[in-house]
Parts: sequence; C-alpha cells; structure tokens
Amino acid sequence: MDTTGSINNELNVEAVENEEELLDDSEERELVTDSCSTKVLDTSEQPRDKYKIVYILFYLFGITSLVPWNFLITANDYWMYKFRDVNPKNITMFTEVRKSQFQAEFTSYLNVATAIPNLIFLILNSLYGHLVSMKSRLQGSLFIVTVAFLVTTALVQVDTDDWQNGFFIITMVTVVVMTAASAVFIGGLVGIASRFSKEYMAAVISGQSLGGILAAIAQIISLAFKISPLHSALIYFVIADIMVITSLISYAMLYKIDFFTYNILRGSGGIAANRHREVSMTAILKKIWVYAFSIFAVFAVSMAVYPAVTVLVESHPVTKGTDWNNIFFVPVVNYLIFNCGDYSGRLVAGLILRPDNQWVIAAASILRVVGIPMLMLCNAQPRKHLPVVFLWDWEYIIIMIVFAFTNGYLTNIVMINSTRVVELHEREKASSVIATMLSVGLTVGAAVGMLLVHVL
Repeated sequence: MDTTGSINNELNVEAVENEEELLDDSEERELVTDSCSTKVLDTSEQPRDKYKIVYILFYLFGITSLVPWNFLITANDYWMYKFRDVNPKNITMFTEVRKSQFQAEFTSYLNVATAIPNLIFLILNSLYGHLVSMKSRLQGSLFIVTVAFLVTTALVQVDTDDWQNGFFIITMVTVVVMTAASAVFIGGLVGIASRFSKEYMAAVISGQSLGGILAAIAQIISLAFKISPLHSALIYFVIADIMVITSLISYAMLYKIDFFTYNILRGSGGIAANRHREVSMTAILKKIWVYAFSIFAVFAVSMAVYPAVTVLVESHPVTKGTDWNNIFFVPVVNYLIFNCGDYSGRLVAGLILRPDNQWVIAAASILRVVGIPMLMLCNAQPRKHLPVVFLWDWEYIIIMIVFAFTNGYLTNIVMINSTRVVELHEREKASSVIATMLSVGLTVGAAVGMLLVHVL
C-alpha cells in the first residue's frame, strides 16, 4: 500500500480546498472593500439594522417585485381603450358595440406573456443563478424592468390607433422581457432574504401583497374621480416607474450598510467559506419537498378561482343600476379586499409562525380546496350549470376574506420555515426552489381556472 502517495493526495486535496477558500475570501473582501465596509469581515459583533432601514428596503423590494403584474393588470381600461375598434364603419347607433379581437384576447395573451417567462426564468435562476453574482443579477434585472416600464409609460401618450398590430407586438415583447427580469429579481430577492432573520423574509413576502393593495387603491381612486383610461394608466405607470427606480438606487446603496453586508458575507454569523460548500439539489429537495408541495397547493388552489371566477361575481340584484354594482363592486371586493386579506394573513403569520409542523402545513394547504366550490357557488355570471347558493354580498365578502387570509398566512409560513430546515449555505437554493414551485402553482391554477369558468 503506497502510504506516501495517499498522504500526498490528501495534502493536494487540502491545498486545493485552502486555495478555493482563499479565493472565495478574496472575492468577498473585494466586494466589501468596494462597499466601504471592510471592517465587517473583522468584527465579532453583528451590526444592527439602525432605524430598520434594511427592513424597510426589503419591504420596498417586495412591493417592486410584483409591480409589473399588479399595474399591468390594473390598467385594464387602458388596454381596452388602446385596442378598441377604431373603424367607424363597424359602429352604428343601432348596433351594440362589441369588443374587438384584441380587446377580447388581450388578457389571455397577457396571462401567457407573464406566466410562461416567469416560470422559465425562475427555473433558470434556481439552476444557474449561482453562476452570476447576486449583486449583478438583482441590479441587472431591476435595470431591465426600469427600461421596459419606461417604454410602456412612453407609449401611453402615443396615438397607436393606426398601428394597433405593432403596438400589440411591442407590448407583448415588453411584458415578456419585464416578467423575465422580475422573475430573476424575485428569485434573487428571496435568496438574499433567506440569509437574514425571519422578519426580513416576512417583509419581502408582505411587501408583495402590499403592492397589490396599492394598485387596487389607485384603480378605485381613478374610477371614483372618473379619470380617463389614458390618464389613469399614466398615473399607474409613473408610480411603477418611481418605485422601480427607487428600488434600483436603494439596492446599490444597501452595500454601504454594514448590517446588510455582514449578513450577505457571514450569513447570520457563519464563516464565509461555509456558503461556498457544494450545494446538492437532491439533498435540498429531500428536506423541503413537503414545503414545495404546500406552496404549490396554496397557489394552485387560489389561482383556480382567482381572478378567473371571482372577477365574474356580481353584486346582489337589489343593487342593480347603482355605482356600487356597476363600478366599484369588482375593484373593491375582488382586488382590494382580497389583497387586504392576503396582506393581513402574511402579517399575522410573520408574528405567530404557527404551525411549524410541515405535515400540518401541507394538510392546511390542501384543505383550502374547499374555497373553490364555495366561490363558484357565489353570484358569478353568466352561469348555466351550477346554482347560486351565496347570493348576498356579505356572504361572498366573508368567503373571500377567509380565502385570501389563508393564502397569505400559509405563503408566509412556508417561505419562512422552508429556509430553516436547510443548512446555511443551502438557503438561497432552497428559496429559489420554493419560488419556482410557487410559479408552477400559479401556472397550473390559471389553467384550471380557464376550465372552471365553463363549469359555472
């Protein structure tokens, strides 16, 4: 037995490992030097988040991560105006104005243009995101979202009546690019949040829901003041531009904050080299597959009826002809109340963090399927097969609040707990897997929702 060769091999392996650790450490030192926080590597005491600046910025990033979806959907009246039938020969005083082909199909195309790129790029980020530095991924994706949204904003005041085909193509391409960049940003954001204490992941998840509330409020205000579709869309998109640009600048400034760089480099106090250990996807999946299924179930169930079925629910017939019925019912109940319920659930979950048993969480996620038939039995119109059981507005609102609250509550529970059952260096990858399964749930739920509409 050649003991000398064995010893030499062991020494060579050790030397390579030491060299890799030195390389990793030098890369991190360069990062910290660039951020003027070299002392972070040498301190034995964790810096504090003074004035909760990092926490607040994580909230902002959470809001920004879903800005494209929230504000593009909210501007539905704008899209209907842009794609209206501009041929006067097709409109007479004796015929009902029908939707143009673009108007009828735009929402479906928009869903496809957001769902597919979101899923693909979340998967790519999960598999290959480690090949690009976190800072480059997040700053690059935010920059792309900013440019895409500025293009969308600029087209609001452009007369596109004579080239609706071209405008449609430009819009779809812009949405695809924007969604792909947002997916990379979301994947990286949850990865960063996983390196901090649970409150920071809760801030990101709650921020996503808060963005939906802001979009719904903007829509209701524009309806209340009877603002034109063009002006309301301009307001939506300018707000979105400001938020994305603010996030882009804020993220660059984060690397000047010792608390942030400490957690990025040390990962809650762990040694730097620990994060560069090999990450096995198989090992991670064995630890988090129950949580991955749970987040899939939560969003598959939610998207099966929201918004495909819920947007069809009408107020009680006694309110017919009122502004509540004609204008405000859907925006208030379907968007504002749902997002408020979802946001409340995420806030409460961040405080209670119960249950912590993964099987109980999975069971609760599956039990939410009860909400599907209950919402389908509300006053959704038109319908041919199912009876209306819950006709009154208050019945529908209570069902919607419970459905939304459980969606937000379980989302936060899963996102937080799934990163606590893996090793420190596995958290970023685990978070990416959970985010990917969330997107799969959205896609599957949306497909099921298209079928359930025909069951009504």
